[in-house]
Amino acid sequence: RFGQPLTSLRNLRQGELIVVKLSLTNTERSKVDNVVLTDILPAGWEIENPRISETQQMDWIKDQSRPDYFDMRDDRIHFFTKVDKQPVNFYYLVRAVTPGNYTMGPVSADAMYNGEYHSYNGAARVSVIQ
Repeated sequence: RFGQPLTSLRNLRQGELIVVKLSLTNTERSKVDNVVLTDILPAGWEIENPRISETQQMDWIKDQSRPDYFDMRDDRIHFFTKVDKQPVNFYYLVRAVTPGNYTMGPVSADAMYNGEYHSYNGAARVSVIQ
């Protein structure tokens, strides 16, 4: 949360706060509307809801994009946006809450009304320790 990248998703401490950065780039450089960027969290992690708690100050973030809308659930977050020539970057906070070994699925980006545009990337194994 202080701007230093994690060296590993293994051995995260229970209670540790992590900033997740999701980046989306359109390689065709054309405008694509109505894109939903979805990140499904591994079990053992929870989203820190900015609507109900005080947001951490992260002055090191300089390239944050504003989504058209975002939706949070217990196990996932959706960012609704459009993508054109410039990449979009979204940040959110998660907390490692339950010790164990988990599978983190890939982040997905789908144009809701045009199935030709989609992307899936970033699956990994994560572990939370006490």
